[in-house]
Amino acid sequence: MQRETGPSDRVIAETAWLYYVKNMTQGEIATRMGLSRPTVISYIKQAKAREIVCIRLSGEHFRLNATADALTERFGLESAHVIPVDGLSEDGSLAEVCQAAAQVLLEFIQPGDQLGVSWGKTLSLLSDYVPYWPVENLTVRQLIGSMANPLLPTSERCSVEIANRIGALCINLNAPAICSSVLLADLLKAEPIIHDQLEKLSDCNKAIYTVSPATPDSHVTHFQIASVRDIENYTKRGATGIIAGRFIDAEGQPVLGEIDTRLIGADHATLRQMEGLLVVSGQHKLEATRAALRGGFAKKLVIDEDLAQSLLDS
Repeated sequence: MQRETGPSDRVIAETAWLYYVKNMTQGEIATRMGLSRPTVISYIKQAKAREIVCIRLSGEHFRLNATADALTERFGLESAHVIPVDGLSEDGSLAEVCQAAAQVLLEFIQPGDQLGVSWGKTLSLLSDYVPYWPVENLTVRQLIGSMANPLLPTSERCSVEIANRIGALCINLNAPAICSSVLLADLLKAEPIIHDQLEKLSDCNKAIYTVSPATPDSHVTHFQIASVRDIENYTKRGATGIIAGRFIDAEGQPVLGEIDTRLIGADHATLRQMEGLLVVSGQHKLEATRAALRGGFAKKLVIDEDLAQSLLDS
């Protein structure tokens, strides 16, 4: 028995081209290609399923004007995108925010940019929603070193996935995120390849990241970058949030400690000089988000409506 085969990518692409680019009706396409109208409809659906066609939406679609404008004015932002999440679970809200942020990212980056990419659940989920939309002469750089667990949303996974989807050159940071001793960290940082990669992080004119609260269940403990005792030591010195592995206080100022001497990645000053796109969801990130915004780590913000209102009310 002969196995049935579906239409080729070429036929699907031609149908999609006539529909989306040439603005032909489904009936006109059917006549031109000698197909039935239901077949044309099926091919258009398959064009999305096979990712031959990727849909890009304007970031303005995600703005709730009054709340977004209030956030922009309060924190000196260039733009804010506030995502409705009525009745959604925490995971559902995060998914909505990440889908919107993936579209905003395409407006945020421009040809010739160097984009620093952070890590964590939010960035990993966001990277899966980024449409395949190549941007010319774009470089993606990993903001913090590599992590051992391939099952977790590591920095290298986030940077590689985003780079693949926007056709960028991906520069991974070929060192561990954290070393077991200060001596080892210093030796690695002095290695020519790693030293050069760290130096060129300052070439990033843009960055995308999220924030995490400085609590014992933070993602830095899940990734074994910090212990619960480490977190306690930082919070005693005023740490409120964590951004790209670096601790900040309520005003967004650096809180330095022992971990910083062993961490390999962009430091506070390097992060702050980048134009940041901050993506956040969830009430548990309220204090950390406010700290990052006060500290000037973001020029653009994608946030769920509930958290946005909490920022304005506090």
